[in-house]
Amino acid sequence: MRIPGLHHLNLLLRRSPETEYERVMLLHRLHGRRHLFAMGAVVLLAATSAAIAAKRHVDSELECLALNVYFEARGEPHQGQAAVAHVVMNRIADDRFPGGVCAVVQQGGTESIDCQFSWWCDGLEHRPTHKADWILARDIARTVYWGWGEDPTGGALWYHATYVKAYWRGQYEKGPTIGNHIFYRDKPEEVRT
Repeated sequence: MRIPGLHHLNLLLRRSPETEYERVMLLHRLHGRRHLFAMGAVVLLAATSAAIAAKRHVDSELECLALNVYFEARGEPHQGQAAVAHVVMNRIADDRFPGGVCAVVQQGGTESIDCQFSWWCDGLEHRPTHKADWILARDIARTVYWGWGEDPTGGALWYHATYVKAYWRGQYEKGPTIGNHIFYRDKPEEVRT
């Protein structure tokens, strides 16, 4: 037995319709432009879709930040892992860098020598394999992302491992050494000129 309107109801309830426009037009077709229910449903669905999209975006950003913590600083003390996460967040706040976590982490591509974080372009599998370390990286990412912890780097935008002699280190002001990483900030204005 075919129930009238069931196909339309299924379209309305899909989690990811092609576009919000598709939902709105379907509601208008089912209930007419002036129908109060239709207008209320449009507002509710738009708000729900926006909330779902926002949650997906935040989930994606948290995943990128946690992956960066995991692959750049796994095995470091908690403060060292948080420091790596803060560098990403500090870059987001700086106009010289992209405005999102994933864009910052993936800046420079996957095969470029301009890769900002070595794990991203090392050609290896990017799937965490140590469950406890991954859980910790996700917790640290969440804490730093939402601004619940102090930045131990003092606003650093760059870092390198202590065993590396980065060619660019003289361009910046040396900050703290935390775990096995040395952090750097911009030099004060009067020193840069």
